[in-house]
Formats: sequence, structure tokens, C-alpha cells
Amino acid sequence: MGRWAIRIGLPLIGFALIFGVAAAQNLTSAFIPRRTLNEQVEMLRSGVEIILPETTADPVPAIIFFHGCGGERPMHTAHAEAIADAGFAAVIVNSFEPRGIGRLGAMTQVCSGTRLMGQERAADVFAALEIVREIDGIDAERLVLAGWSHGGWALLDAMSFISEGRRPPALTDGDINFDGVVHVVPIYPFCGFPARASGRIGSNLPPIEMILAERDMIAPHSECERLAHRANEAGAEIEYEVWEGVTHAFDDTDAPALDPRMTYNAEAAARLRERLINTLREIQD
Repeated sequence: MGRWAIRIGLPLIGFALIFGVAAAQNLTSAFIPRRTLNEQVEMLRSGVEIILPETTADPVPAIIFFHGCGGERPMHTAHAEAIADAGFAAVIVNSFEPRGIGRLGAMTQVCSGTRLMGQERAADVFAALEIVREIDGIDAERLVLAGWSHGGWALLDAMSFISEGRRPPALTDGDINFDGVVHVVPIYPFCGFPARASGRIGSNLPPIEMILAERDMIAPHSECERLAHRANEAGAEIEYEVWEGVTHAFDDTDAPALDPRMTYNAEAAARLRERLINTLREIQD
């Protein structure tokens, strides 16, 4: 075998192995730790940060954040603080810290699809809802879910399990539901393989509004558009917008400087922040 064949063949073999592992996990739910819903809640609790407005007489609507595969980023705190300043609550769910996943593990394992895939992380969505419903100062009947990239994947997969009337494979018991959730906002979510949501989202869900990036080379918007069309045909209520000129992670102030796939855009970040705040204002009325 010539050198050129080795140079081409070895990366292809590596990719095939990673793809094969991802396919096996997605199809068989292999390697997914299983817990009761209560155990999932207690596991996740240390990763949940609650940001409330300084003064409020009555419980307020809240938005629950699920970060991307790179983990919690400064932009989530910035978004959350702006939301609190506007008089609402924000809850940041760090799915990695309670699992001992650091930045390196996030980038090399979660972002590569070999650890904590969307269907496993979907259990965090239901656990986070259980935690938020216990919080004084939050109106448990007016909740919004927002997920960035991998977090959007987890939200969409969680919705697919509700539509099918079954628990995600990480949960051995518990009543999974979206009680109190009135809006879902996946932000440049990953919708391609091995995400399971396409063709599995039905009519028994709150409205979904996807924010997609025109120049997204990591989570191509076309895959999410296909998912939305299929879901709408099945009776779901999904809208989407493709924001022109922006990339994946357009609101990440710490986006890698030399990676053209992720470029921070201050105008789009501010626009997203205002969109989230306006969503909360709408459900408050």
C-alpha cells in the first residue's frame, strides 16, 4: 500500500470507527447510564444555576438554558443576567460539571459524538424541569426552554420521546412531561444523524421556534428545515428563521479566533438576547 493510500485510508478508518460507535449508541442505547428520575435530578442539581430578578412580588416566567457541546460559556451568563435585569428568571443547566466532563473532554468526546449524545442528555431536560418547578419565585406554568447546538439537539430528542410516549433510555422510571413549558427555542441545533428527532416529533408539544444560522457548517440549517417540515406535517407547531450572514455559535464571545466556522457577531448576539426576553414578555401577558 502506497503512502498516499495510508494517509487517506487511516483518517477514513478513524472516521468510520467514530461513526460506527455513534450509530451503535443511537440505535441500541448502549453505554448510557440508567437512573431513576429522582437520581437524575440529584445528579444534575449541582450543575443548575438559578438567576432571579432582584425585586419581584410574584413568581415570574423563567427560561431554562442548555449549553452546547463545548459546555457552559460566558455568553450564557450574559444572556441570563440580561433576562434577570428585564424582570424574569433564567436557569443555566450545566450538564457537564456533575458528570466530571471538563473543557477538553467536552471538545474531544461530546463534540465528536462519542459521549453524552442528545438522547442521553434528554434526561437532563426532564430532571431540570423537576428542579425548576421547586423554585420559589419562578412561575412553573410559564417556562421556556432554550438549547444551543448540542443543547438544542437534546431538547429536540426530549420532545421526540414525549411524542412517542416513552422515556429516554437514561431514565428507568418517572413521569416525563413538558407541563408548564409554553415555548421551546433551539438555537443553531444539531438536527442530523445521530439525532433521533426527525420524523418523531408530533402534535402534543408546545410551540417550537428554531433560530438557525445561514453559514452554519457544523449544524447545517437544511437538516433542521427538513425536521421542521416533517414535524409540521405530523401536526407539530414549528417555526424557524435562518439568520443571514452568521455562523454557528454567532453569540459566543469566546469563539475560536482562527476558526472560520464560528465567528462572533455582536449584532446577532444582541438580537438573540432581545428575542429571548421578548418571548418571556409575551408569555407573561
